[in-house]
Amino acid sequence: MMKAGFLPFVALALVVAAPVGVNAGETRLEFEKGAFQKMGITPVGRKTRGLTFEHTARRDTAGTPDLLSVETMTVVGGVIFVEVARPAAPEYACPTLDIDLAAPTGQRLRVAFDTASVAANLHDWELVPLAAFVKSGSDALFTYMGVHGEYHEAFAGNLVGFNLFLLDTFRSLNKPSEAHRMVKTVVPGYTHGVAEPSGQATRKLTRWMRRSHLMFTDFEVDFAFRPNAGHLAIDGEPYWMAVSGMGASARIDRRFEDSETTLAANPAVFGSGFRLAKHAAFFRYLKTDCPSEWRVLNERLHASRGALDLYTIPLRRMPYAVRS
Repeated sequence: MMKAGFLPFVALALVVAAPVGVNAGETRLEFEKGAFQKMGITPVGRKTRGLTFEHTARRDTAGTPDLLSVETMTVVGGVIFVEVARPAAPEYACPTLDIDLAAPTGQRLRVAFDTASVAANLHDWELVPLAAFVKSGSDALFTYMGVHGEYHEAFAGNLVGFNLFLLDTFRSLNKPSEAHRMVKTVVPGYTHGVAEPSGQATRKLTRWMRRSHLMFTDFEVDFAFRPNAGHLAIDGEPYWMAVSGMGASARIDRRFEDSETTLAANPAVFGSGFRLAKHAAFFRYLKTDCPSEWRVLNERLHASRGALDLYTIPLRRMPYAVRS
């Protein structure tokens, strides 16, 4: 996108039990009064037409995606994930998945290997739209090419889409480290159970982001998954890259791969972004290499949807643009 934001992932994606008063099922998000105006954001209003988009990067004969193609660079200035994870060892291939509704929020996706059953560090409100996104076959999650934001259909009207907007427009927000606090509703893993932002990290990140065309991506990241201490560990982290030129002259100018700084700039916003990237690569692996296990996951999600913690937003209330 022409405006963007960045994030990495360390073990800061804190998973906590849902606080008292948070019920399973679909909850409509409430925002603090005047929050959008204070942050410099214009909501969609009646401009819902053209709010969603779809884009898949062109691949060569070896399957390598071309993020610098004219087709991609003229459509995606934002968030695009293209990689497929791999098992860290042969014995971890094609694990079976299930949904454990009795588990704490943020640990309900269970991944069973031959020697261990572990929890994926992914919240319900991230899990459901992310699975739908991977199922669609698209690469791009969000774009903002200088006029207004557009969402992949899986993220239009929910907390993940809202967070993708904040992630991608991070450098343009009035108080980026406070962006997640616009949400009034108590949300585990977002408004509750995350570390406090660091002003120093925010300044360092936004200084780097003073570039015209940024992409938050996992391009060429080697994601490898394995069980580790009761959890699904996915090694590899997405990053921001600044690109310039078009067509044959297109190039990657710089990359920002400082995960610690990015997460500290806003742990809620960037923590979710990193969880999405890691698990998108994991889901793509299941979809391409383990179709039976992928089908079972989607069946479990369909059967469990009414009992999962989902947070929705009317389309007219979704973020649309950042006032310059």
